[in-house]
Amino acid sequence: MSRRQDAVETFDGTVAEIYVLSAAERRCLGAISHGPRPANVVARETNLTPAAVTTLIDRLEKRGFVSRQPDPDDRRKVMVAAGKKTEELVRRCYHPILEAGAALLENIRRPRCSFCSAYQEVEAMQKAQTERVRGKAKPVR
Repeated sequence: MSRRQDAVETFDGTVAEIYVLSAAERRCLGAISHGPRPANVVARETNLTPAAVTTLIDRLEKRGFVSRQPDPDDRRKVMVAAGKKTEELVRRCYHPILEAGAALLENIRRPRCSFCSAYQEVEAMQKAQTERVRGKAKPVR
């Protein structure tokens, strides 16, 4: 399992290199990739103080990765939403993993597939996805 986790960290690090993102910025984008989130939730999920997350959101907003939106339920609150660059990052880097993972799950359902061999296949898929992203690597600012 540690090798699988290493493969995930390598992939995420490669994405961060290509898009010139810090670990906290990448975690922020992960937090909002499924829909707008309140800034305090982003702070909690990135393990940053409210002041630090405000600075982080400012940087990401300037680069087109996020936008601020009013909370529809409480106009005193701000929601952080994915911008066009985040949508492109998810489409380019993470959607192919979802597709490859779904194909792997079909194979894992084989009658003789052991947990260990299935996990090795998942690790190999993650490494292959990292190489796929690296092959298209041009820093995106």
